[in-house]
Amino acid sequence: QSMQERMNVISNNIANLNTEGYKTKNGTFSDLVYSQMGSGQGVQAGLTHGSGSKLSKTDTIFAQGNLTQTGLPLDYAINGDGFFALYNPETQTRTYTRSGSFQLSLQQGGEFYITDGNGKWVLDQNGNPITAQSPEGEHPIGVFVFEQKNGMQSVGNSEFIPVEKNGTPTATDGQGVLIQGAVEDSNVDFSKEMAEILQTQRVYQMSLQMVKTSDE
Repeated sequence: QSMQERMNVISNNIANLNTEGYKTKNGTFSDLVYSQMGSGQGVQAGLTHGSGSKLSKTDTIFAQGNLTQTGLPLDYAINGDGFFALYNPETQTRTYTRSGSFQLSLQQGGEFYITDGNGKWVLDQNGNPITAQSPEGEHPIGVFVFEQKNGMQSVGNSEFIPVEKNGTPTATDGQGVLIQGAVEDSNVDFSKEMAEILQTQRVYQMSLQMVKTSDE
């Protein structure tokens, strides 16, 4: 079961190899309850028996991916630390992402907002939606940084929600790190993931053989 869960994490990474702003996930496993085996008369045999292992958490690797030039005026990439902030007007929730492929979306009031591909508003450094009449020109895209990125909750679509230990995001205007006309690629290392697949398959096969041997 643990190896199947590990394979699921690896498969998800490979499936998002070409997803802009995707961050690699890494499964962390822990032992379940183990106890010492005795050899009689209270002497420990130096062996343990127990219930195996389990997937305790899935960590996100926030290393920066390669930046690809697109030439599109509403594509943005962050060269360094930080996230874009997105606001969902339907759920009134804010998420953070490294995926900067944006577009113009006509709102009910007749204004054009800069949004992501799912219609979420892109926010400026003051937390307000950004209006634009044309995709051309520079836009006041906000960049938000956290003291601690580890443990941020992944909610899909390369988006994250901070938890208490991440602290309050600090807003900047993106000067020095914001690159227009480019996007950040996934940081998945395909060769590493393939090596992880081979290792996982071998461990699974060895575990299966142990079960068969035990039954015999």
